[in-house]
Amino acid sequence: MMTRVGLGLVCCLAAVAAVALPPGIVAPVAAQTLSTEELETYRGTVESVFMEDRGGTIGGYASCVMCHTWQTSVRFSLETPNSNAGWSSEQSMRNFEVVSQLINTADPESSRLLLKPLSPDAGGLTHTGGTYWTSADDPEYVALLDWIRSMPDDAFVPPPEPEIDFNFFRACVQPVFANPREGQLRCSNCHSTGLIGFAPAPGRGDEWSDEEAQRAYQLITRVITPGNPEQSRLLLKPLHPDGGGAYTHNGPRRWQSRDDPEWQMLAGWVRGERTGSSCS
Repeated sequence: MMTRVGLGLVCCLAAVAAVALPPGIVAPVAAQTLSTEELETYRGTVESVFMEDRGGTIGGYASCVMCHTWQTSVRFSLETPNSNAGWSSEQSMRNFEVVSQLINTADPESSRLLLKPLSPDAGGLTHTGGTYWTSADDPEYVALLDWIRSMPDDAFVPPPEPEIDFNFFRACVQPVFANPREGQLRCSNCHSTGLIGFAPAPGRGDEWSDEEAQRAYQLITRVITPGNPEQSRLLLKPLHPDGGGAYTHNGPRRWQSRDDPEWQMLAGWVRGERTGSSCS
């Protein structure tokens, strides 16, 4: 049974407030630092999961570390471990600042830290990295849930997410996937099926049916962070790294910078600002 995290945890956040966070990510309440005991509990309970070798990746490398360190620009971006044994204490403190953005102490079971590795059949979210827990009875899931529950209810509560408009998606976002830039492939060439199938080509003709549009709308929620385009894979992957995009993308770079009008249009939609059927 985990001990309740003391005031040191809630107080850890003055340091976090001083860190420049991406737009749309709200720093938790102000603070100082984790106590030695709290830090070691976090390292032993949470970071040990990140370092677990799950197979299917390069030998000796943990799955979480393979995708969530220097390779990614999304909000779950950890420090690169300074040794095969894991992170230093200083790195763990910085990792904690990241992890705290992915938990909800008011509703622990809704924490993205728990939902992404959990099978969708058990109530989890789809995860490009795969499913690591087939049920909420998995010992790792239980340990992380208990760790989140050990904190005060108001310690880390994410802000409400804006509603992302379906009508604008259908009228203005979906056509982007079917209209390539000069010399490039359509998004739908690669993103039409499976886990990455948020951009299927129309089944018949050049328009999507209501059913096709609704399914694509549901799938695209996996690659956006409502309210935060700068942390949404939909906008990071096709963006050139020199313009702030993701380091890896198997497809073309559709936008050279965030100043591209199309990027700005999609960013406004992800922020909840664009609604209706007018794309101008």
